[in-house]
Amino acid sequence: MEDVVASVVPSWLLRGKVVVPPPAPGYVFRPALLERFDAVLQRRLTVLQAPAGFGKTTVLADVSRRIRTQGRVVGWLTLDGDDTPSVFVSYIAYAFEHAGLNLTSVAGQEDWSSAPIARHIGMLARAIERHAAPCLLVLDELERLPRQTVGLIDLLLKRAPPNLHFAAAFRSNPGLDLAAHVLDGFAIIVGAPEFRFSKHEIAQFFKGDLSRRKLAAVEKRTAGWPVALMVYRNMQVRETGQPGSDTASLTSNFVGVRVLRDLSAEDRTFLLDLALFDWIEADLVDEVLGSSDARLRIAALSALDGLLLSSDSDDAVQFLHPLVREYCVTCFAVEDAARKRTLHFRIARALARRGQLTPAWRHASAAGDSRLVGELIESVGVIGLWAHGGITQVVGADRFLTPEIVEAYPRLALLRCVVLNLSLKLDEASALYETVARRTQEFTRDRDGGDADALIFDRIFTQAALAGGTCRLAQRELEASLPKSETVAGDSGSSSFIRAVRHALYSGASYEQARFEDSRRHGLRAKACLGERARYGDIYLSICLGMAAMAQGRPADATDWYRRARQGARKFYPSDTCLAATTDIVTIELDLERNREKALQQRTLHGIAELRGGWIDIHAAAVAVHAELTLEQYNGQAVVKLLNHLISNAPAMGIEHLSQYLSALLASYLVETGHADEAAYLWRDSKLPSTASELADLETRSWRTMEALSSARARLLIDQGDFDAAGEITNAMYRAASSHGLVRTTMRTLILSLVAAHHRGQPDLAVKRMVEFISRARDVDYVRPLVRHRDVSLTVLQRLLGGEPDDDLRTAAESMLASLEKRSPTIGPEFTSRELEILGEVRRGWRNKEIAEHLAITDEGVRYHLKKIYRKTGVSRRNDAVRYALNKGALS
Repeated sequence: MEDVVASVVPSWLLRGKVVVPPPAPGYVFRPALLERFDAVLQRRLTVLQAPAGFGKTTVLADVSRRIRTQGRVVGWLTLDGDDTPSVFVSYIAYAFEHAGLNLTSVAGQEDWSSAPIARHIGMLARAIERHAAPCLLVLDELERLPRQTVGLIDLLLKRAPPNLHFAAAFRSNPGLDLAAHVLDGFAIIVGAPEFRFSKHEIAQFFKGDLSRRKLAAVEKRTAGWPVALMVYRNMQVRETGQPGSDTASLTSNFVGVRVLRDLSAEDRTFLLDLALFDWIEADLVDEVLGSSDARLRIAALSALDGLLLSSDSDDAVQFLHPLVREYCVTCFAVEDAARKRTLHFRIARALARRGQLTPAWRHASAAGDSRLVGELIESVGVIGLWAHGGITQVVGADRFLTPEIVEAYPRLALLRCVVLNLSLKLDEASALYETVARRTQEFTRDRDGGDADALIFDRIFTQAALAGGTCRLAQRELEASLPKSETVAGDSGSSSFIRAVRHALYSGASYEQARFEDSRRHGLRAKACLGERARYGDIYLSICLGMAAMAQGRPADATDWYRRARQGARKFYPSDTCLAATTDIVTIELDLERNREKALQQRTLHGIAELRGGWIDIHAAAVAVHAELTLEQYNGQAVVKLLNHLISNAPAMGIEHLSQYLSALLASYLVETGHADEAAYLWRDSKLPSTASELADLETRSWRTMEALSSARARLLIDQGDFDAAGEITNAMYRAASSHGLVRTTMRTLILSLVAAHHRGQPDLAVKRMVEFISRARDVDYVRPLVRHRDVSLTVLQRLLGGEPDDDLRTAAESMLASLEKRSPTIGPEFTSRELEILGEVRRGWRNKEIAEHLAITDEGVRYHLKKIYRKTGVSRRNDAVRYALNKGALS
């Protein structure tokens, strides 16, 4: 039979066409994929359809070898463009003869040599029928065949003996009538997604040599494309998980020669255009290219089947495989750099119209158009960027600003001020702010073609950032500063957004000065004006409204606002650590105020480090929460150490504006730990206010700072025995709190007054204060001050119950007394049995590898459990975790 086709090709090449390829080096057995081919001898046709490099030949060869081990006849034929019908039929005969099928039983050598094509097919059919057992014909690279040969295969599929089965692999269907066979249940098609390697299979492919980080990087970059994995494995992957230059060169060569070889010139141009898009969305492509048929053209790119990756969240969005995209972008830059820049420009404009800000800036930068970059960022504005995506969005925009852009656009210079401030380059930020002020004639004139009103809004936001939070201007000052117009270029002329900004500024300023009803009214109006694109601002308004409700003694409302903020943060900004820390802090603060055990069982808060750039009031809440949890889980000395550390690191943390607040907290805890002399020295050294009128001033300082200073000063004076001065302060504090609806401060003031009366020997006054406290606690359960002064509170409650209170008062007092007498144990996190085992081994001084071997787990498992322990305890070192567990009695 070899003589039949010897005149067509050399014998050695002929054998290469009919020999099943051997397993590739490092072949990975894939049982889940191979299971799809278990019934290949029970159906007429099995099709493998995928672009080049997906391993179709490898899988077909594996299936063929396995079937041959069962004693079956498997004819293998690798096809090409020269296989005309007559040559093709001869090849089939030779393939089956090579596979062991007896062809001489139906005709002699002379008949096989001289017979026409029709008789050839007939003789081959009779030989297969006589064999009786199932036979398999494997046709690899079917897309290369001439059209007439494809028609012949269609005929064979319809007329061949029933014991002849076919397995065919191709990139795109060359014209076979597959639909009828599939619909009749006689064929299946295995597509590209099924050939893609899973993460587990990728790990096997690399023989477990990849770390989790490298494995994730390789999976993302290759998207499970087998040929890309092969290149990565053959060329050493660098430490960063990125390919070396040789790897990139090999991959690029494969894409250009194998994957895209059959594209027409028109389709190739279209593909190069698509490669510039971060994601492929038909409507966006049409908008940029000025076309109307992008969806159809994308679907027609059969060479990309399996290399256009679908989005997990939106079926209408696709992504070009990273390696194919890189190849195309490189080609574009060489072949038509001018068109490439033009498309980047158009994509930037289109994305900006859709609110896709960061990718729009990236494309504008890729277009080399600095003016476009400046215009696109300026069109949103500093405060608009924050409202849309928070500080992360502001910092992201700054990365695209060159010195030339900052020089040309005053509002973008203000953006740079905010970023410099976040980077704690405070002097540079202030100097640039003053430069902008001079360039704009004190913020009254924007650049030519700019918008002076928008400049004012961005100036106020920048001023607030440099001041450490809300600008703390009175509403009348804000009204005098803000432009009267409701239409500013800062958000595409959206008057509703400008109204939202105006009310948000009023809300923040009112909150700082304890004008909570004004803050609430403006906050609700701001939320009503914000659209979906300004979700970040909406979330922060929810937090502000929640904190106002907390201060007013409306815990249910505060809980509801915090819940909304937390849900929004998790849904829309899951990677924003500052926002996540903020929602945690305010929630725990409310639980602490109500002395909820759940809050006390939380790990020590270490989210302060995530708050860089956050609202200064959030920093204040975070410090107070951190201190209280440290007191519960450790002791007063640990709190003093913590606050000293925070004060010394205030510049590095960007919280210098909290200096008075931090000093007041430290002074309060120094008194509590028996170091009143140190507290008095700190007060003098820090030049903190001392008179009642200065301390209770809500015009020049925030309500939190007023509360902290007044409470700390009163505690210090009580400890020093100066009850008259302490009484003046608590009275002034009470009046200020009452007039502003500061219920939280009022509850704290009542307990401080109670403590002063008790130490002064005025038991009746102390009982009177306790009765008022209990009366208020019926509406708002802010009992934390009572617990913090437990010893005095117990004595006063017992005296109250020793009298003749009415039934309601007695019931409430008895409940509080029972709660205080049931002295809260030192509360700490619960450790799992595995965590306790690991803590025990760490205590013995063992390293991770030794612990892993002893406990029969992996090193990674040990690190995982240690991270959980660190999160629970709030420490970051092994020995500190052991010490913590010993202090809590968790380790014997």
